[in-house]
Amino acid sequence: MAEKDLYKELGVDAAKKSVRKAFTRRVDNDYPGAFVNIIIDPDDSRYGKTQHNDGDGSKFVQRLLIFQETGNIEVVRGAVDDAWEMNMGDIAASGFVFGTIMVTDVINIKDIEDKVPKDEIMEQVAIRMAELRDLYRSYGFNIYWLGGETADLPDQVHSIVFDVCVNARALRKDIVIGNVQDNDKIFGFVSTGQATWENEINSGLMSNGATLGRTYLMRKVYTEKYPFLIRPEGSYKGRFLVGECDDGLSGMSVSDALISPTRHWSILIRLLLEKLREKGISHMLHGISMNTGGGATKIGHVGSGILYKKKMPAPPELFQLIQRESGSDWEKMFRDFNCGIGIDIVGEDNLEFETALYELANDTNIACLELGVCEERDKGDNKVELDTPYGLFDNY
Repeated sequence: MAEKDLYKELGVDAAKKSVRKAFTRRVDNDYPGAFVNIIIDPDDSRYGKTQHNDGDGSKFVQRLLIFQETGNIEVVRGAVDDAWEMNMGDIAASGFVFGTIMVTDVINIKDIEDKVPKDEIMEQVAIRMAELRDLYRSYGFNIYWLGGETADLPDQVHSIVFDVCVNARALRKDIVIGNVQDNDKIFGFVSTGQATWENEINSGLMSNGATLGRTYLMRKVYTEKYPFLIRPEGSYKGRFLVGECDDGLSGMSVSDALISPTRHWSILIRLLLEKLREKGISHMLHGISMNTGGGATKIGHVGSGILYKKKMPAPPELFQLIQRESGSDWEKMFRDFNCGIGIDIVGEDNLEFETALYELANDTNIACLELGVCEERDKGDNKVELDTPYGLFDNY
């Protein structure tokens, strides 16, 4: 098993420790235990406000590879789902699902003749942005898309970067503040399968680990064939062609599994918060984590002074395939990828609360698993302990 950090060698800092060191103690944040940074609205103290910026990571590169091979430009639409949900899911994890939400997007692009067709890409992005706005409104979200910005950056951008920004407001009583407590239970909703609002099976990749995945799965020939898609130091090292399948991916090709869009967890979270309201047990919910950057360890960013003890199931086939082909350590895999659990839910050890989660799983067709417990720590920092089929990992 490889000891080196393959992801870091590809120029990706999954843990983002340097970022947190630089910003954590300097940004404005009135709710340090919540999943995202929040301020009390200076114009109306009944409300909290947040803003979040993120993108689809590097999954657009894989989408452009498939476009080059198939000519299907509609494949880029999934990038909108990824970028949208990397923001919406994060703010939803702190309870921002009932107030007004405004969404904008940014496309930074290098127009390389017909290889990265800017006008066609913008058209597909606009179609999908409007579709998602309407989908979210159908679930009760008060959401608006205000357009965005497109910039031609031939010197700064290798192919394309797609980002989204959300600005949201919520009543402070609705904010999930991250008041995780000793003996709380941890539950997880799986990232694979097909939710009630999805049109096809989801591989569960979400929007982290795409660089490692495509580098070690897609065939070497694409490095020379499409040099504008990948840096020489990040050359493809895999054995799969676009459209080729591998046993265990439920008939999905490897290339398509790598672009499976991030599940719209914010819809599930809104449905959860509505259900808890109806049952009068909203107070039993103490924290939510969307398991993107940091993977299975992301819950460590919620609350304070907590040891999160999680027993992880065997990862779905796509993650096992990436591990086999890359040789990456499983400990690093659980840090870099969600490994099959898309979001963690933390709450009271209470049968009524647990029943609500399993009812939601049935309603949405997204399986829910009991993962573990929370223990209070003497020290203030959180810690995550993962009991996995490949060993106990506790260096988080």
